[in-house]
Amino acid sequence: MDENTYRVVITNQLPDDQDKHLIIKNLAALFKTSEQQAAQLLQKPETIVKKNLDKTSAEKYHAAITKTGAACKIINTVKEEPALPDIMEPVAPTVIAEHSSFIQTALENTKKTELEARQHQQLKELDNFSEKTFCTECGTIKNSATAVCLHCGYDPQAPEIKNRKIRKYASILLGITALIIIAYLVALPFYNTYASRSKIENGLGLAFDTRNTITAFILKTNFWPNQNIDANLPQNISNEIIESIVIGEHAMFVVTVRAQALNKEQPQTLIFIPKLLKDKLVWNCTQGTLDNEFRPDICKTNQR
Repeated sequence: MDENTYRVVITNQLPDDQDKHLIIKNLAALFKTSEQQAAQLLQKPETIVKKNLDKTSAEKYHAAITKTGAACKIINTVKEEPALPDIMEPVAPTVIAEHSSFIQTALENTKKTELEARQHQQLKELDNFSEKTFCTECGTIKNSATAVCLHCGYDPQAPEIKNRKIRKYASILLGITALIIIAYLVALPFYNTYASRSKIENGLGLAFDTRNTITAFILKTNFWPNQNIDANLPQNISNEIIESIVIGEHAMFVVTVRAQALNKEQPQTLIFIPKLLKDKLVWNCTQGTLDNEFRPDICKTNQR
């Protein structure tokens, strides 16, 4: 495993046949900044563009900068001594079209249909009684005319006072049983909905962790990233609820929630948009297609 770290440096040594003004213009377009600021990259013999990179990332930055015509080199910061001073450190550039292969923002819509298995209970039929008769109290079929009714407890051979007590207790027991069954049937859908929402809310914690990471990055570097790599975030950010998190233009990022987690045919999105409000970085997360019932309170819309 390569444990070395690298930094990318722009030098002011330009070939004689190169147009310096054109190089400055290309650098300004690459870094998305003014030509005046881009010209500062060529004022010093060496200017650090990005440091603490792995070899693959350093080579990508080197290729993008070299294409502008500027002189660029990669330095192994572990082997080099002494290290170059931090003259200036522009944030990582938005790689131009030839290097956009690692900025994949296309989202695949996965259609998954789940079949819900429904259990059906079968009623047992009372049959094959040798001496069928009906209870005079509730009409339930009994084995014999003298048998105690299994439904209401009526005993035709017992004293009347005993029959009344049995019927009373049987009615209470049946009432309690019915209430328990009704309460279970009513509460089950609410519990399932609550459990589903709670699971999605916990999964969306990854989105807010990403928001906090981007906020800290902007406050530290004063640069608004346009892709995951700009903010030192992995390209693939996901969990069992979130399918992907992709940073777009001006630090806006899109959270795609898995269709399976929502029990939907297609995934839905939650969009985080940052802005400065009285020198404070704030976020708006009311955009996207995610249903209101699954959104955190601060992200709910006014739709009913």
